[in-house]
Amino acid sequence: MRRLKTRPFPYYVGLHSLEELVTREHRVCVMNILGSESRKVTPVSHEYSGGNIVAGVQYGRRGALETKIGSIPVYRSIREVMDKGIAFDMGVVYIPPQGVCKAVSELVTHNEALKRIVIVTEKVPARDSRNIRALCQEAGVDVIGANCLGMANAWDRVRIGGSLGGDHPEETLVKGSIAIHSNSGNFTTTMAEYLRTAGFGISTAVSSGKDVYIHFALPEFLYAAQNDPRTKAVVIYVEPGGYYEKMALDWIKDRTFGFTKPIIACVTGRWKKNITRACGHAGALSGSGDDAESKERWFDEYFGVDVFDPKTCKVSKRGVRVSSIQYIPDAVRAVFEKIDEKPDFATTGDLSLKLWLSDTFVKLPPALELPVVQAPSPYDHQIVEVNKQVGAHYLRQNMADKSGASRMSPETQISELHGQSVLDLSLHTLEENLYFSLAKVMPEKADIPTLNLILNLFMKIDERRMELIDVGRANGCLPNACLASQIALVGDKDLLAKSREHSRFIIDLIREFGLDEHTRAFPPEMDAYVEKNLLRLEPSRKTDVSDLLFREVKKSRKSCVALKVCQHIIGLAEKRGLEIRDTYEFLLATIAVCVLWNPMLEKRISRQVVEDAVTYFYLMSRVVAYSVVNREHNPHWKKLVDQKLSNLNHSFTENAFKVLFGHVPGDLELLEFQTVLGLTLTNGPGTLSSKGAKESVSARNDISMAFVGFLANTGRAHGGNGYEAIEFLLEQFRGVELADPGDPAHGLDLKGMANRAARAYGTYKKQAQEVDSGAVKPIPCINHPVFRGNKINVDPREQFVSGMLAEKGVYNAFWEFYRLLVKELYAEGVTKNVFCVNVDAVLAVITLKLVWKDYQAGRITHRQVQELAFTLFLFGRTVGATAEIADHRDRGLDMDCRTPEQDLTYVL
Repeated sequence: MRRLKTRPFPYYVGLHSLEELVTREHRVCVMNILGSESRKVTPVSHEYSGGNIVAGVQYGRRGALETKIGSIPVYRSIREVMDKGIAFDMGVVYIPPQGVCKAVSELVTHNEALKRIVIVTEKVPARDSRNIRALCQEAGVDVIGANCLGMANAWDRVRIGGSLGGDHPEETLVKGSIAIHSNSGNFTTTMAEYLRTAGFGISTAVSSGKDVYIHFALPEFLYAAQNDPRTKAVVIYVEPGGYYEKMALDWIKDRTFGFTKPIIACVTGRWKKNITRACGHAGALSGSGDDAESKERWFDEYFGVDVFDPKTCKVSKRGVRVSSIQYIPDAVRAVFEKIDEKPDFATTGDLSLKLWLSDTFVKLPPALELPVVQAPSPYDHQIVEVNKQVGAHYLRQNMADKSGASRMSPETQISELHGQSVLDLSLHTLEENLYFSLAKVMPEKADIPTLNLILNLFMKIDERRMELIDVGRANGCLPNACLASQIALVGDKDLLAKSREHSRFIIDLIREFGLDEHTRAFPPEMDAYVEKNLLRLEPSRKTDVSDLLFREVKKSRKSCVALKVCQHIIGLAEKRGLEIRDTYEFLLATIAVCVLWNPMLEKRISRQVVEDAVTYFYLMSRVVAYSVVNREHNPHWKKLVDQKLSNLNHSFTENAFKVLFGHVPGDLELLEFQTVLGLTLTNGPGTLSSKGAKESVSARNDISMAFVGFLANTGRAHGGNGYEAIEFLLEQFRGVELADPGDPAHGLDLKGMANRAARAYGTYKKQAQEVDSGAVKPIPCINHPVFRGNKINVDPREQFVSGMLAEKGVYNAFWEFYRLLVKELYAEGVTKNVFCVNVDAVLAVITLKLVWKDYQAGRITHRQVQELAFTLFLFGRTVGATAEIADHRDRGLDMDCRTPEQDLTYVL
């Protein structure tokens, strides 16, 4: 082997030129050849290199690895390979990190002919790398890696080690005059591809890795590149950490090194300057003078020019530094012109950005609005199929104690739905929050009237359906049970199933024919498809509801491709004298798809949620319609549920208020109502109501039964606390002259009342503890296990809404009494700290205030007041349950809410 008389290295380097680094004459043995990575990469390398892999080692196992040009024998150890008389001079190591040093030792110990080892494995311990370095230096073996993709010689058409050039290395590793040395394996291939496109091939490419020890580093690479007659220039990719580059530059500045070829260097990783732990490549640490900026300065000083600017293309004969690998081809071309060299071959394309996919939903500024080009085969067909998909896609998993919809914030202890605090959601209407529970964003202003129309329309019921409710009440059922009796009977009725089918048809139509917001004309093929699958000759039954929805769809000016398509279908039917099959259900589906189209297009929600939207709207409306407490004395309810269509344009929130309280709300009453609903939307997926809904989905029930699951899992202990609070408040205010609890000038001594109640409870508590300490009944709706511990406890939800309503001038005597009571309990020594007034008390005090006059006048009974408080909770929690049901249907698995047998306990 030819050697320079004076070697500039204080350590062993076993080659003179890059020509010698890897050739077709070299024979290779691969360690851990049957491992998951090697099994994919090794056959490609073997086939590309002409069959240069003569053996593999899989500890404890014999066999073979099949390739297209024959099988590679696999043995249990290097000793066994040598005993078989198989000669090789290169080793490739795919062994896991802790075993790499042992594998290298075995290679070196048992094969004196060994010249080079490629270590593909990443995260090799630094101590092991140090030992490998010492062992191989003593044995005269060069090491490439670790944490690398090996090396390739495009002139000999050979690669050894990892996956340089990918699955088709012959397409990227094209014969030429550029030598590549890169800390990044993937970028080694990328830079080779960039150069090929610009007319430059490669001589040799080395993926050096970026562990703390780089065994074949830049100094020896430049030495070998200088002595390689094939190489005219060197391209290097450099990351922070280590001083190999400074060492190399110091050496090549010395004339005795004799380096004369230009270098194009890309230094990256400025963002790593201040990190103290390994990030990305294991050795890519910086901050001790070897950060990215320091390395940029080393190269700029050597080149004598500033970083490459593609507008001016200023370079020196020594080369130039580029800020990004995308500029490497231009920089190489400029350097070649500087040294009077020509490219290796004609350019084969350009590196301009060519979009295969675009987002028609986002309007970009003209400078960024690039045209979409046809992708080459087979990607063009794949893109067509991908574009037909729409909406978010979620990983299916066990969702028993998980939720992608709700959580309790560990920082604030305030519940969140889709990342929004219930405090913020309490500022929105019931219809807005219902939409939000599905779409994960608030509705556009233009969509709110449409939402109200649909929700109010679905409240229309046959009053005879209330008979089951009456039976339930007569039997002492709680409101949730009465509601469940009706919701269970909804099943998946034709209205819901057909609406879902039409929603699916509309979405399929848009994606199948490639329509988007910019579509101006619909293809005739689509019209033919619609006529065949949706339209019919038989006249459909005209109804006032259908006419109403027709007008709603036709008049809308919303910019939405779903709306445009449906408006076109309506026009097509009228033009051809045909009827739309299931017109009513089609129009419902049109509205649902339209209002949820943008969130689906933004991948906030799944397609399934959009298809099910009519069902969710229908069930929410039915929960409200069936919740009337005193319908004989509620003229508003009768108007809301009759078949007239003249009352569909009011706020659904206002109509829900009328159903419960039987009168038109004032602005402040509506604010109180809306606020308390928002606060009760969710308490996270661990609540009984959420678990009931999720468990029903887990059993693969219809959505209606998932609502029943939520209703069945509420009761006096969860959601029905208002029963006890109403009972308690009515007891405290019995015989008290209180004309208007919303008037601060009521004339009552609330503090005195609170003190008497505190002392009475203290006496009761002491007597009860003397008999049975576990039998003490707490005052309802004060204290909360989450908020215990401080001298003065507060429920942040109660604190928020009380402050907000106080700013609006809203006063509530019952609420004031509760706040004084917790202080008096502490003052009388009944409690060890000031308990919080929790959000359940807010439900009770607002309910009692809203019905106080009716209660005093005998128009509503004691029990009905209690039912109102419970039903108010159910309204809010129905919205949260809707989000949980949709989320679990997206992500969950059948029967994932079962408790494993090993977690069950048998109690005697």
